[in-house]
Amino acid sequence: MRRQVVLLTLLVPWLATTAYAASLTGWVSDESCGAAHVKPGRESCVEKCLRGGASVGHPEWAPQRMVFVSEDGKTIWIVENADALKGLAGQHVAVDATLHSRTKSVRVRRLLPK
Repeated sequence: MRRQVVLLTLLVPWLATTAYAASLTGWVSDESCGAAHVKPGRESCVEKCLRGGASVGHPEWAPQRMVFVSEDGKTIWIVENADALKGLAGQHVAVDATLHSRTKSVRVRRLLPK
């Protein structure tokens, strides 16, 4: 029992620091292509990847998860609530979000003006 208390005492602060609020600017992309879609003109490709290949005659292509690619293109976050960015595939956006560093995921709270 004492070992569990010590473990929880150490673990709870560590878990609390893995999520934090931030404002981010970057691109909405898909998990498969990630940073390859941060150039103008790639929007339709991102939309297809998010839907999956069945819509373009390739049912073997599974739908991809939505990701947020940081402005520098080096960090890719899995978007937990993809509905918050629906209709913005391939677009450059600014968001207010909660980042989860352990899972490399982001929960978008709201879109920000650029």
